[in-house]
Amino acid sequence: MTRREVGGAALIVAAALIGWSGESLAGVAAAAAGEKLIFFVAVPVASVGAWFRVLALLVVAAGLIFLVPALLRRIRRRKLRYAAAWTTGLAAAAAVPYLALFLFFAILTAAIASDYVRVDASGGQSVLITQDHFDGHSVDIYTRHDDTHYRRNRSAPELAGWPRVKDQNCRLAAVGDELQLTCSSGTVVISQGR
Repeated sequence: MTRREVGGAALIVAAALIGWSGESLAGVAAAAAGEKLIFFVAVPVASVGAWFRVLALLVVAAGLIFLVPALLRRIRRRKLRYAAAWTTGLAAAAAVPYLALFLFFAILTAAIASDYVRVDASGGQSVLITQDHFDGHSVDIYTRHDDTHYRRNRSAPELAGWPRVKDQNCRLAAVGDELQLTCSSGTVVISQGR
């Protein structure tokens, strides 16, 4: 085997491992979402899984660029080599729109789904605020469920719109059995009993 073949095969194996990791993370995030939880470790785990998918797609493309020409050169018969090269080229051309669409939606899932803002109180409580990227009118508040999960608590239409929640310098304070989230566009009382 030549170095190009070994490198291409290694990239394809790496892409398979990266893709498997991304799908595993997406599965964990989907399982949490089924219970109205967000699996959050500095960023939502669903976004991390989507970035892994993007990386896997790019790595497999690089691996195929190294591997396919080297394998086609191994075919001894000229007509058979040309037929295989043309078939491979047509298959690659047919796959490009599908892969581009997959890449588009993976990037959309990874980067543009929502804004996530975590606000911590001095007593150790925290809330996670999500706001959609489309028009900002969907704002949801999640309270801490455990170390890595947040459970949906309520919607907060009073914080919706512009300016975005991430730009409002929000503060969280414990007031009795409830949490009070104060942002520049309003104050929201969050029940911890849910």
